[in-house]
Amino acid sequence: MNSEVVNYYSPNFDLTEKEVAQRTAPSYCKVPIWTPKEGQNLIRILPPWNEKGLVFKVLALHWFGSKNNRVATLCLRQFQKRCYICEIIQKLLAAEVLTKETARVYYAVKRAFCNGLDLKELDKGVQIMSLPIKKVVQSLINYAKDPEYGDFTHPENGYDIKIEKETAGLYPDYNVIPARKSSPLPDKRYLKELYNLDDFENIWIVHSYDEQKELWNIYADVIRTEEEENEEIEEPKLPEDIPLEVGKKEIDLGV
Repeated sequence: MNSEVVNYYSPNFDLTEKEVAQRTAPSYCKVPIWTPKEGQNLIRILPPWNEKGLVFKVLALHWFGSKNNRVATLCLRQFQKRCYICEIIQKLLAAEVLTKETARVYYAVKRAFCNGLDLKELDKGVQIMSLPIKKVVQSLINYAKDPEYGDFTHPENGYDIKIEKETAGLYPDYNVIPARKSSPLPDKRYLKELYNLDDFENIWIVHSYDEQKELWNIYADVIRTEEEENEEIEEPKLPEDIPLEVGKKEIDLGV
């Protein structure tokens, strides 16, 4: 009889169950998206990706899901298509499942995307950066149009940008601070690594109407309470005279 003592770990099935049940939220982009971290961020925004001269690509997204497993999907109305998320919001408003206040977080939110470098993580190379328009991008454009500062994307004479993010309440606040002196890019090779932000085949993921419906049914847990999660909820009917509105006010969800 083999009396050798072999050490082993005891299983934790509660933790295992949570691990197995963990859902990985799908993305709207095929590459990782950089967003400002809490505290200080130091970045360099790179030049336009094509001859049009646009520094930022603006897209409208719907966000929903739990705090730690949020899902984003591009609003299909910006492509002149039916958007399931826009429609279900109006259905739930009509059925009084959502109020005007609680529905706000599901409206399409515009974000500006650009090519940039996180100067604290240069090893990650060129990244697609997602920035709030009113709180960050408009300030950057104002600096760019100010002769005292000028073009922050210029490879030789541009300048670094510090973005301070602080979340004290429901939504974060930002402070945009340009560097006092211009400086060249850390390496010119980054100019050859720009993402084509107009590429909806290799960069962006546009979920179909049916795919949006499936995502909503899986991730929009807010519609069902824990007591209701095993019950079927009859889909409320959408009156034909209710217009499908998207949010008119930009809401920064801190994503």
